[in-house]
Amino acid sequence: MIKQTIKKALHYLGYEIHRIESCSPKKAQPLITEPPPINPVWPLPRRSGGPSDEEICIEFAKYDLWHYAYKFDGGLSFSASHNNPGLLADAPNRPLQRFRHFMPYLIEAQNGSLRGKRILDIACNSGFWSIQCALLGAEVVGFDARVELIEQANLIKSIVGVNNIEFRVLDFWDLSPQFLGGTFDIVLNLGILYHLPKPLKALQLTKSMAREYILLDTVVYPSNDSVIKLHWEEPNDIRSASSSGIVANPSKSSIDLMLKHIGVADWFEIPIRTTDMPRDYLDHRRASWLIKI
Repeated sequence: MIKQTIKKALHYLGYEIHRIESCSPKKAQPLITEPPPINPVWPLPRRSGGPSDEEICIEFAKYDLWHYAYKFDGGLSFSASHNNPGLLADAPNRPLQRFRHFMPYLIEAQNGSLRGKRILDIACNSGFWSIQCALLGAEVVGFDARVELIEQANLIKSIVGVNNIEFRVLDFWDLSPQFLGGTFDIVLNLGILYHLPKPLKALQLTKSMAREYILLDTVVYPSNDSVIKLHWEEPNDIRSASSSGIVANPSKSSIDLMLKHIGVADWFEIPIRTTDMPRDYLDHRRASWLIKI
């Protein structure tokens, strides 16, 4: 009775009462739920009729520095070698642990297979990630600014015998769909962002190359605030920037803000699911994101 009286009074004054359904904020959902485990192809296979052990050893010895350790079928293996050695850089299992960490999410996002996907591997180094994706059936283009790294990548390619990879010498800032024959289903931005001075511009450029997904893996500045730490880097190691200058180390929350700014559809940080991980991931100094374009 009271409600009706109030409604009539408001109607007399020119107001109407309407019921509005409550609308609670949409809860963010991860792009991928827990994916099945996937192991890297390791040791790497060797093509039939390929170079002998002796020939491979001679070719590897031509380079003083190797960012990745390599192991091939038959027991032939080579250690990583850096001017600035350290546990994180030289641990032979590090790339294998990283593969098991973020690659299952990427593969699950592609309905369980990379076969037929066109993948760009930014700053491919000696081609570890390119080779893995090619062995999983993708068509891969990898590039790096250093000539010697592309030589190393082509050496690994010749030993394994994969033909669905092309390696190029290219500076990151020269990246364009026109130069690389169009865009890619997937872009790998693994271990390059923190070697660049302009992370926002770098993410925008990465997005311009991708049609479906970006896999981002980077060192992060350990802060809860949205900050970017700048420091100077010299090209004195195979895993350093390719030229002297300022590089930027963003925090996790600043990466989230930059992804929002460049207008990607969705993204999430890939969770740590095991303690069998490199120490910098466990210490929250490095992280990975799967980004949907």
